[in-house]
Amino acid sequence: RAVAALDFAKKKNMSTNYALFVDYGVPSGTPRLYVWDFNKRKIVARTYVMHGPGKGSTAEKPVFSNMPGSNCSSLGRFLVTKQHGRRNKTGYLLRGLDIDNQTAYVRGLMIHRSTYLDGHVWMKYVPLKGSSCSGCVTVTSRGMEYIGKLVEQEKRPILLWNYCSR
Repeated sequence: RAVAALDFAKKKNMSTNYALFVDYGVPSGTPRLYVWDFNKRKIVARTYVMHGPGKGSTAEKPVFSNMPGSNCSSLGRFLVTKQHGRRNKTGYLLRGLDIDNQTAYVRGLMIHRSTYLDGHVWMKYVPLKGSSCSGCVTVTSRGMEYIGKLVEQEKRPILLWNYCSR
């Protein structure tokens, strides 16, 4: 996946230093966002990610959707913008780059932090909470601090790739 991500990033004039990967097939109580360093060819950081509670998602099994109002997470490749959201000024808006996530920007999907997630990472599956996550890539406060520094330091946008390994 890293080789495909680097090829994609080059074609789209995105960062060739880092990419973010989220594997929604991994339990939410396990770090499932990986920061990949293309130069070192390895994972340099990991953090926890909640998934959206919409359309019958459970803590154990996420349901994915591109539909506005679904409150579901979306799969595919995203461009992490440097634009902050309307409600959450500490996160970054996402632009969907695939057919499965093309409404991400209109939906206001972001990568942002959640103190609710901070308090539940000890569980195998983080209980869903709509006010903390409505389909965004919702990470721990510590994870967002690290990711925010990467987003701000990179001259070109960073690629985020959400997938489900199961």
